[in-house]
Amino acid sequence: MEVLPIALVQSEVFRKSPTTNLDVLLEETVRAAKNGARVVVLPELWNQSFLQGQRVDLAGKESLILSEFSRLAKRHEIAIIAGSVAVRCQEGLLNRVHVFGPKGNVILTYDKIHVNPSLFEREAFKAGTTLGICDLFGWKTGILVCFDLEFPELCRSLVENGVRLLLVVGAWPEEHTRIWKTLIAARSMENQVFTVGVNRCDRGPLVRFGGHSLAVNPFGETVLELDDRPATEIAWLRKDLVEKARKCNAVWFSRREDIYRKWR
Repeated sequence: MEVLPIALVQSEVFRKSPTTNLDVLLEETVRAAKNGARVVVLPELWNQSFLQGQRVDLAGKESLILSEFSRLAKRHEIAIIAGSVAVRCQEGLLNRVHVFGPKGNVILTYDKIHVNPSLFEREAFKAGTTLGICDLFGWKTGILVCFDLEFPELCRSLVENGVRLLLVVGAWPEEHTRIWKTLIAARSMENQVFTVGVNRCDRGPLVRFGGHSLAVNPFGETVLELDDRPATEIAWLRKDLVEKARKCNAVWFSRREDIYRKWR
């Protein structure tokens, strides 16, 4: 698919009603599909709050989440990046992204690699160790979760494996909105790929999430940006812009990996 319509579902999260969150995100996914989206992206950890002692979640009820998004993906022939959810496994609690293909099957699970030492993440979640790469309608796509965006090494590894689209599911605090927007633009420009970040926008007693979900093209130009309120909007991404950007400004082809390795 040369032009990819991708829906950014920016949602507030109800901390004491995870089933309400599921219902809202399912409704927004359907609305996005009916408006022409082929890929739908949801935010981070919509099935629980971050803070210990306040966790009211769907962890342990993964089958419910999987079946509902599988049904919608198959029915509407879309791909769904179902945000991330807290999942209890043998290894412990994982911050996991499920990616559903248009046939309703899970084509990728990705566990967040970089757990944030703030917001109590390090005490709660086990860190993942595997790159999240999948194919979405002919677009090789890399999956990131929130704090992963801070690490250019991870994004570069994804792009070196052929990724042309970075998708970030986020729960980025309001006071760091400037950093969120800057990093998304930087990851696009330094790798000359598309980067799409979807953030939460709920206001809790201790943490306020800032919204401003956005899509940035390989030239570093903003294709779509939301404000700080719940919204679902579609960005239309043109695959040919990756090669155009790399021909226009040969950053990617001017890398010196042979030299870089000597410094490590």
